[in-house]
Amino acid sequence: MRKPAIIKLRNLTKVYQEGEREHIVLREVNAEFNEGELIVLLGRSGSGKSTLLNLISGIDVPTTGEVIINSTPLTRISEQARTLFRRRHIGFIFQFFNLIPTLTVEENLLLPLELNVRNNAEEVEKALHLLDEIGLRDRAGSYPDRLSGGEQQRVAIARALTHDPLLILADEPTGNLDLETGHDVLDLLDRLTRQAGKTLIMGTHSREVVGIADRILTIRSGQLMEEEATP
Repeated sequence: MRKPAIIKLRNLTKVYQEGEREHIVLREVNAEFNEGELIVLLGRSGSGKSTLLNLISGIDVPTTGEVIINSTPLTRISEQARTLFRRRHIGFIFQFFNLIPTLTVEENLLLPLELNVRNNAEEVEKALHLLDEIGLRDRAGSYPDRLSGGEQQRVAIARALTHDPLLILADEPTGNLDLETGHDVLDLLDRLTRQAGKTLIMGTHSREVVGIADRILTIRSGQLMEEEATP
């Protein structure tokens, strides 16, 4: 049975002013993403992948059009309301990990719970179980600079899932890793997000990741085009 669409993009356009000329990054994009889908968003550097992820998360707002997540119209609510929505309902994974260097692995992991005032004993124990899932329970007291790049990204994946978000957004999650480590991180990301039944949208320039996708979308000339996913 087809699961319902939890993300709807309606006539989404983003235009940046560059001096006296306009740069159209996205042009009247329409798309829907369903609960539990793993979406790979392909495009060369500068094609608009990060812009689209920023619009979906409410970090940025479109020039025209709408982003609706789980019936919440992100483009029609205040910046503060978007920030609170993002904090509660979206998990992020970045190319450069974005772990806080002055916090331990455990403290980084638990940060989303603290921000959402959900750091009770039951929630904390669930979060710490994720350290077992990524094989780093014994590194809970370590600081990020003591971890390899692959280990840091595994922590970042776990952190994105800690607060049980509706949606995971990943921007070039393997872009700062070697090929073998990147494959391991992708396998982990695939397994944990599917295990948790989460919707994942991953932006990348690398076609090597398309094998894990339910759907593949490519940004070309500001338009979103769907490709056939590998069976």
